[in-house]
Formats: sequence, structure tokens, C-alpha cells
Amino acid sequence: MTGNPVARPRSGSYAGKSTYRRPMIDQPPSDAPVRSTDEWEARIGSQVRALRLDAGLDQISLARRADLSTSTLQSLENGRGSTLASLVRVLRALGAEDALDALAPASAVSPIDVLRSADPAPRRRVYRPRTPRRRDGS
Repeated sequence: MTGNPVARPRSGSYAGKSTYRRPMIDQPPSDAPVRSTDEWEARIGSQVRALRLDAGLDQISLARRADLSTSTLQSLENGRGSTLASLVRVLRALGAEDALDALAPASAVSPIDVLRSADPAPRRRVYRPRTPRRRDGS
């Protein structure tokens, strides 16, 4: 072995293989276009630009409302990368927070409500016949 003389080769489940399984996510239909990250950033940026123009705002005004720098807003609109926090700030400033609900829609039925509305099985006691105790201690 080269490098660290104390290092041991990896073995078992940690030998470069993860035991973590990702949760299943609904896959898009096979005929749906597959977009790269760059394409998604450009598409979202153009939608943000369209929302800004529909609101009649210039970049400087919207950047001030969103408490962002103008260059951050320009990067977002041009699809050159941005943070989720910047996107949320811009959407809030535009009054378009509803766009975020499409990403994480509220559940129509709360699991807690389902449990509360379920008819509980009637509780029943289990009786055991009593055994007489001996008074002599044995």
C-alpha cells in the first residue's frame, strides 16, 4: 500500500458502497422532455423575468424589494445559477409565492385527521380469573 502506512483497505458494506436507498420518486412519463440543470435554470430565470416585466418593475426596483443585489437578480434571470433563498425572496417581492406551492403542494388529507376520523375499535378489558391466595405464605 502507498500513502498512510496505518490505513487499512476498506471492506464490508463501507467499501465504497452505500447501504442507503433513495425513496422512490414519481418518474416523469417517458415522452416528457428531459432537461439539464442549466436548462431548468434558464427556464426559471426567463419566467422570473416575465413576472417582473408583467409587474412593471425594472431590475433595480425588484432587487431592492427582494433585498438582493442587482447582480444576484441578473444571475437569476439569466440562468447563471442562484440560491433557492434568492428565488424565494424574488417570488415574495413579486407576490408570486403561489409558484412555490406547485413544488410542495399541501396534502389534501392530513394523516392525523385520518387517524382521528377512523372509528376506533371498542376497548375491551381482558379479565383473568382470580386465583385464591394462600394465607399460610406458601
